[in-house]
Amino acid sequence: MLDRGGTGRMRCATALLTGLLLVPGLAGCEYREAGDPPASAPARQISSSPTASPTTNRAMLDVEAKNFTELQQRLGVASGTLLLEDSVAVGAPGVWFQKNAMVKTAGTYTVTAACVGGPDVRLSLNQDPRTGATPVQLVLDCSQVTSQLVQLQAGYVSAALVQFNPGSAPWTGAVAGVRITADN
Repeated sequence: MLDRGGTGRMRCATALLTGLLLVPGLAGCEYREAGDPPASAPARQISSSPTASPTTNRAMLDVEAKNFTELQQRLGVASGTLLLEDSVAVGAPGVWFQKNAMVKTAGTYTVTAACVGGPDVRLSLNQDPRTGATPVQLVLDCSQVTSQLVQLQAGYVSAALVQFNPGSAPWTGAVAGVRITADN
């Protein structure tokens, strides 16, 4: 039997109203994996300028700022044509960054990287394997600057920095930076 009265419209309106009341309540729900930072911690974003860790601890932010200053001193001024340069805080579990750059001319490039405030950081350089490029993996000892010549092919290169053992020392204030230059 076809309902020509208001009963069908009333059911539809009730269902719509119920849905509208449930949606705001569900908007506050969150799903986290074990070990994820608390919801109050802002998400890390890749940036071309140094960024602080997602902590509100003023003393830790001061440590990071001091470490960024030391990192810039260690890396010094770029010599040659700059292809890629970035630095980031890596002193917390799950904090890392990745940055891409376009290699216009295949050849030998200098990779310079350093870290301050932690025991070590891993640097990965990758290119499309179809170019014949070999991935580069370096473990940076934070007591020194690492510099290495690498062969890059034309195309994108991806550089990633991550704390080598992220569970070992959370919220340390550790920072890391990488620079890729072409010799002129």
